[in-house]
Amino acid sequence: MILAMKELKTLVIWAWLLHLCFIASGALAQQDPSTMNGGSMMAMAGRDCAVLAVDKRFGSGPQMVTVAPRRCLVVNSKLMVSFTGLDGDVQTIAEELSITASNKISRETNGLDAIERRSIMTPRAMATITSHVLYSKRSSPSFCEPLIVGLEANDLGGSRPSPNNSDTTKSKVMQRMINERRKIKYKPFICLSDMIGAQTTSRDFACAGAASKSMYGTAEAMWQPGMSKDQLVQVCGRAFLSAMERDCLSGYGAIIYLITPDGIEEYDLMCRND
Repeated sequence: MILAMKELKTLVIWAWLLHLCFIASGALAQQDPSTMNGGSMMAMAGRDCAVLAVDKRFGSGPQMVTVAPRRCLVVNSKLMVSFTGLDGDVQTIAEELSITASNKISRETNGLDAIERRSIMTPRAMATITSHVLYSKRSSPSFCEPLIVGLEANDLGGSRPSPNNSDTTKSKVMQRMINERRKIKYKPFICLSDMIGAQTTSRDFACAGAASKSMYGTAEAMWQPGMSKDQLVQVCGRAFLSAMERDCLSGYGAIIYLITPDGIEEYDLMCRND
């Protein structure tokens, strides 16, 4: 009888310890700044195209604040940058990236109009600028994870424009745009950066945000190489919404951006709102 009472007390003590550990882990998860406002994003690569999916939920921990598409920076018709993390840091990094990219383009493309200037920025160059901006804040990092998605040409058809002669620069850029429309093949570019700018490039898909673990599972199960743009939108939509239904900090609808050589198309998807 005495031995049974001792075993019961031991079980009760262990149960209380496990309960306290569970409460502590839940409190730490709610205090994580990178998931405080929720939100998730996913990118997939296809044949000469790429898609970017973002959700619409903006919250403060488990409390829902508003429903709006997640912030995305459209650099040009073949390049986008999406963000997830603490909303204040997201706004800061997005504005700084926009200004830094604009200054770089202006320095290297004198004498061109706005559309031609933006078309000069490649996804790989934007990923480098993003890493530079984030790493410059390494002593006090921002809780923000950018995802760079775009199309890069296999052959740009000519040397880099010289910033000294505006007429020569403009003629070379116009010739480059003509060559792109006629013969140049495009391949998708997907790059995910962490809070201090460390890059992770992918040839298939990348996920970030509160539901990243669920999204990696659904994306790995559904993605196939060489998908057309219609197949890519359908597969990415199903994988993204399936993951959203397994996470309470994401969802409330989704926006899918299809990036092709002809431009960016937008699709609005509905999902569970509970």
